[in-house]
Amino acid sequence: MPLLESSEVAAKTKRHIADLVVREKKLIAGNFSEPVTTSLIGERPLKTRARRADGGYRVTGRKMFASMLEAADFVLVMARPDNMTNPSAAMIIMLPPTAEGRRVEPDWDVLGMRATRSDSLILEDCWVPEEAVVYRSDDLRPFRHAYLNWFWGSYTPVYLGVAQAAFDELRRVVHARKPEGYAQPLAYQPDVRRHIAEMSADLEAARLVMYRSAWLSDTQGPTPETTAALYRAKYMVGEAVSRITRTALTLGGAHGIFKTSRLEQLFRDGALGPLHPPPSDFCLYNMGLYELGLDPADVLPPLKPE
Repeated sequence: MPLLESSEVAAKTKRHIADLVVREKKLIAGNFSEPVTTSLIGERPLKTRARRADGGYRVTGRKMFASMLEAADFVLVMARPDNMTNPSAAMIIMLPPTAEGRRVEPDWDVLGMRATRSDSLILEDCWVPEEAVVYRSDDLRPFRHAYLNWFWGSYTPVYLGVAQAAFDELRRVVHARKPEGYAQPLAYQPDVRRHIAEMSADLEAARLVMYRSAWLSDTQGPTPETTAALYRAKYMVGEAVSRITRTALTLGGAHGIFKTSRLEQLFRDGALGPLHPPPSDFCLYNMGLYELGLDPADVLPPLKPE
């Protein structure tokens, strides 16, 4: 969607992408992360390089978190042109699975997000034709900022869905389980009722904050208020899903810790909510700047630059 909405992308390129998805039913994955980046700082320098060669480009680098990579028909990757000195310069390249010099390293063995199968993508002098480049810029930062709602705002509601699923599953469990010797299920236990009420309030607060960020994005576009709202929503939902899934697992008892348990599965996914980029601390950092009206250029960097 950032490519389809950006005025910097040629109409011909947009039609090509739309045809691939709508008419040819192709799945296009996105892969922009690299091992050298950290979401606690927010900077994303590109180690992956693209150099002109043979009527196209030779791309070399290692990408991480390539979600849906092995199921996708194409994958979009970011690389920095070799002839550019600006660390924020970049191009977005659409790679087919058959691209020369491309291979997948199946290293996705993680706590949560297992279904995304986000293996690493290795590019070794990978050749692509000129038309594979769907976007290029001397400074990618404005493009990233203008489409935060797509780049990461779009998966904030995914974590809200994990929290909702845990809440629904817990209610089912406590209604279904009746301890031996008692006439009522666990739903009647007072601590269970109190925790369910707290989870309900937590869930609804996160939902409304997320809805407002979506409304601002639709009505205002990428304004400072919208950007702060997107960070606020990611923070609220990330913290809420972590609390809700942990509480659900606790209330489910020892029966819920088996790998076959739905609560155990949701707990592992929910644990990643606060650290999935942008992590909670980075969200708070940016919200603080916005609420105090501070220019980021006027504050000290979080770490000492080289």
